[in-house]
Formats: sequence, structure tokens, C-alpha cells
Amino acid sequence: MKDINKLYPASIKAFKSPKSILLTLTLTSLLFSGLGLAGNNSAAAISSVEQTSSVQQTSGVEQTSSVQQTSSVKQTSGVEPTSSVQQIIQQIQLNSQQKIQISQNTNQLSNVLPRRVANSILRDAAKRSGVPIRELEITQATAKTFSNPCVFKFGEVCTKEFNPIEGWEVVVRVRDDSWTYHVNKSGSQIVVDPKVSSSQPSALPKEIENSILRDASKRSGVAIDELKITEATPTTFSNPCRFKFGEICTQEFNPIKGWEVVVQVGKKSWVYHVNESGSQIVLDPKISGAKG
Repeated sequence: MKDINKLYPASIKAFKSPKSILLTLTLTSLLFSGLGLAGNNSAAAISSVEQTSSVQQTSGVEQTSSVQQTSSVKQTSGVEPTSSVQQIIQQIQLNSQQKIQISQNTNQLSNVLPRRVANSILRDAAKRSGVPIRELEITQATAKTFSNPCVFKFGEVCTKEFNPIEGWEVVVRVRDDSWTYHVNKSGSQIVVDPKVSSSQPSALPKEIENSILRDASKRSGVAIDELKITEATPTTFSNPCRFKFGEICTQEFNPIKGWEVVVQVGKKSWVYHVNESGSQIVLDPKISGAKG
């Protein structure tokens, strides 16, 4: 502005001629253009400086942030992936252990006698022995595949037929005795070893005793009062052929529970087989002097 004031008297003098006026206007225009350009350059320079500063500052922040992020990533990559891998390994190991445990549990369960089957066996033993269930105990139960029904039914001489029955061999403690049972998987078939002395009482029922004595008296012609039962043994006959004193019998297993009874007839001993109910009484056919 001071430069303009200095030029002001000169411009007054220049107004006296047209050329001077034109020259003055041109100089004035150039002067103002120069001042405006300088101002714009200054503003641009300031703006450039500010932008540069801003960029530098922003860049500094971004770089710092970048460094921090990189550091964070490095730290994360140094810790978390390792932790994740360890977790995955631990999970795999846990799953493997669980699978093994499940497999073991499954095998154990498959070899355990089901409770309902155990109860059925105990009820049968109680019925046969007359001993309360609470006094009975299953001492052993072994999962077993019986090669065929004959073996399942305790047959002593069986064919080699392979008709398997899945089930268990079960041992029940009945006071001082051990009874062996074979039972199929569903528990629908329960067979006790026929060698076991079971339900029939050791003492021959009186009515069966009387029936045998009447038969012996009728066959021998000896009065009942003169006859005497000297022995009565509870027995399980493997099949009807055995029950009837057959000498050549098949190995069919169709057991008949009853007694083998010895009757003293004079100086002789007659042997009878009688079933549990007393409805079948069979005299040994080898007995001489007996009337049919």
C-alpha cells in the first residue's frame, strides 16, 4: 500500500497526457496483478506447508498406527496361533479319549448280564430251590456263544451242527451249592444244568410214595405193609428214553424231573423212575418176578 501512495503523485501528473494515462493504468494493473500473485503464492505456500505438515503428521500417525498394528499382529501371531494349536491338539486328544472310553463302556455293557434277565434267573432258582430270592446270589455271568441248541441245553453228546445261540452262562449260589444256567440273549430261554438237584424236595412226597408202594404190591403180590422204600433220589432224566430205562437212547435233551426210587420187595430191590407230579411211574424192566 505504501508503494501505491508513492505512485499516487506521479499518477496525478501523468493524467495530463493520454499516453501517460495509458502507461499509468498499465503499470497500476501490473502492480496489482503482481501483488495478487504474490499473495496467492504465499497462500499456496502456506497451504502447501500446512498440507505437508498435515501429511507428515498424518503420516506419522499412520506410521505409528501401522507400527503398532504390526507389533500387535506380530504379538498376536506369536501367542494366539500357538494357543489355538494347543487347544486344537488338546481337543483332539480329549475326543480320542472320549471315543476310547465310549468304546470301552460299550464293550463292558455288552458283556454285562441285563438286570431283567438276572431277575428271571433268580426267580427260577428261587422257585426250584424254595430259597428266597434275597438269599440267592449270581456269582458269575459270562457272555457266551453256544454252538447249537444241544450245547445250549447242556447236552453231553451233541452233533457238530453250527446253529449259534448268543447268551450267557450264569452261576447262581444257592446256599452251599452252585447252579449253572444257560440263558439266551433276550432272556426268553433259561435252562438249568440238569445235573443240579432242584425244585423237588429231597423227601419223596407221601402221595407219590403211596402210589409206588401200591404198584409194587400189585406187581409182586406182597402186602403194602411188607414193602419198604429204602431210597429216593431226586433226579433229572435227560429225556423220556432215559426215564423209561432205555439202554440205547438218542442224545435228545428233553428233561424230565423226578425221582429214582428203590423199593425193598422181600429180598429184592426194585428200582422205579417217577416224574415230579407222580403221574408217570416206571419200573425197571430188568426186575424179575414183577407182573406187568
